[in-house]
Amino acid sequence: MQHLENFDLIRVFNTTALETNLKRALKKFGGALGVVVKSNAYGFDLSRAIPVFKKNKIQNYFTQDIIEALRIKDILGKNYNIYTFSGVQNGQAQTFIDNEIIPICVNLEQLKYYNEASAKCKKKPKTAIHFDTGMNRTGLSEKEVLELSKNWETYTGNLDIVLYVSHLHSSYNKKDRANMIQIERFKKFTSLLPHHPCSLSATGGSFRLPSEYHFDMVRVGYGIYGMLREMESVISIYAKILQVREVKKGEKIGYFGGWTAKKNMKIAVLNIGYKDGYSRSLSKSNKLYDRLRAKLHSGAGFATSYMAIGKYKCPVVGIISMNNTMIDVSNVPDEVLSKYDFVEVVGETANIMNFREANGFIPCDLICSLTLPNPNALDITDSEFKKLKTKLKI
Repeated sequence: MQHLENFDLIRVFNTTALETNLKRALKKFGGALGVVVKSNAYGFDLSRAIPVFKKNKIQNYFTQDIIEALRIKDILGKNYNIYTFSGVQNGQAQTFIDNEIIPICVNLEQLKYYNEASAKCKKKPKTAIHFDTGMNRTGLSEKEVLELSKNWETYTGNLDIVLYVSHLHSSYNKKDRANMIQIERFKKFTSLLPHHPCSLSATGGSFRLPSEYHFDMVRVGYGIYGMLREMESVISIYAKILQVREVKKGEKIGYFGGWTAKKNMKIAVLNIGYKDGYSRSLSKSNKLYDRLRAKLHSGAGFATSYMAIGKYKCPVVGIISMNNTMIDVSNVPDEVLSKYDFVEVVGETANIMNFREANGFIPCDLICSLTLPNPNALDITDSEFKKLKTKLKI
């Protein structure tokens, strides 16, 4: 590990915790499990996540598009089912056929195109179909389902349909009536067509909704990446302290003077900002005028975001800038503060689940931003972190 002192961010990827979460999902749902690996495995990185899934004999993988699917195929090899949520778009058919990637067709145009492109194939290519049951995002409408039911061979005669898919829009809230409406629509749509395996329940709802929502395959996404309270955190991020400074009562902090010190306070200035994925929407202002002005300028001002030094929670103060964020460390004893060169941005104390309160953020929103390729970040595994933690003063 070279020149550790040069890095402003330390990002720790815990493969042990990822495997623990996966095993919880396998215990609950059994072998009929598909893992969602889009957005570089929710920021965890495919090269770290795929070996864990492969080791645990996961057969079904869900990606967003053909580029992601091909990358995953390079890591997985043959004899795995790799699906794309965006289906197959014009000009892509041969790539799907040659690489045995499974498109989840989102409308009749895609089905017709892929069916015609597959006419001369010796073996019918595997294909899935997505139904829109109420999210109004992607999927066949009720009108298209009726059209498909009347002309099944026209649209699918050259295809091997292996899965029907839909997506609940409020699965995290088991009391939302929309879930029942969507499951009934899903049952109705699939009943109009030839029988094939079905997958409706996905993400956090898989763990919270009853088994009637599980059907033949459950797709687990952000839950296994630690973004449910019942799961272990798999990603921790630490930012370097640039300086600690005293701020007197009445002085301003950050752009627009977004924070006014109501008493003498102590702040830490960190080498992390919105260029690193720590959004300006996590900023905090303490005056109504400043909050409104901050919101107009940056979409921020009302957040409840914080970081941690040891077990001490330290609120963000002021407007987050491109390279720096300020946190209030007034409650951290000097003898504790002196032991740390880094603060916890996300981790055991700065729990990613608590960022749901910060201007509408959801955990994967923030994690996907914070884990984008970054030359200022040192990416290490949990085992490497244990060896370096003392040396780095984290």
